[in-house]
Amino acid sequence: MSNKSSELDIESLESEMNIKILIKILIQDEDDISWKAAQALGRIKSKEAVLPLIDVLNYDNSDLKLNAALSLGKIGDERAVESLIKLLKDEKWYVRIHAVEALGLISDNRAVEPLLNILDDKRIRNEVAMALGKIGDKKAVEPLIKAISNQDPTFRSAAEEALGLIGDEEAVPSLIKALENDDISVRRHAAGALAKIGGEKALGPLKIAALKDKRWYVRLQMEEAINEILIKKLE
Repeated sequence: MSNKSSELDIESLESEMNIKILIKILIQDEDDISWKAAQALGRIKSKEAVLPLIDVLNYDNSDLKLNAALSLGKIGDERAVESLIKLLKDEKWYVRIHAVEALGLISDNRAVEPLLNILDDKRIRNEVAMALGKIGDKKAVEPLIKAISNQDPTFRSAAEEALGLIGDEEAVPSLIKALENDDISVRRHAAGALAKIGGEKALGPLKIAALKDKRWYVRLQMEEAINEILIKKLE
């Protein structure tokens, strides 16, 4: 079956919601079509496809595994959590990253410890931080605070955003300190996180930082953060 015809067949099956045939194609493990069936089942968000998608996580086909993982995340069924956790040890980093994203989408607390164990994986740590933020478990707060001091500004920014999603006030002092960081993205994400967490402790430092910052769009983000905190106070 050619790539062009297989794409047309998958699109047709998806539009017709023909889940049984898509599952049949999925488990056949054909390189040019099975992973497309995995994607389609994720877009349909078929609960019927959860167990077959879990099964193919054990296949050797990396394209199939990563697409099955992401589809399981889109479906959001907690039955997939343990299998996705096992996939965090896959030898291919691009498979691991999709398992991480799926676990973040499902947001089950069982994934917290396994994700914390790979927070130092340089290839996927930004996604790990974001997944921990989406799950929202306070066990991740201290490791994410520690990540704010990492030399990689992209990782620092991801950790800040994750802390904002979790919303624990323990992170406020470290986020305030990050408002003075040399990296623009770190300052912006720190302001965004403080806006989500709120609290009067952040108001003064945000006002000072907004007056001092040389970048107008960073100042704007800080001013927006101040307004968000003030609005929360009135609610």
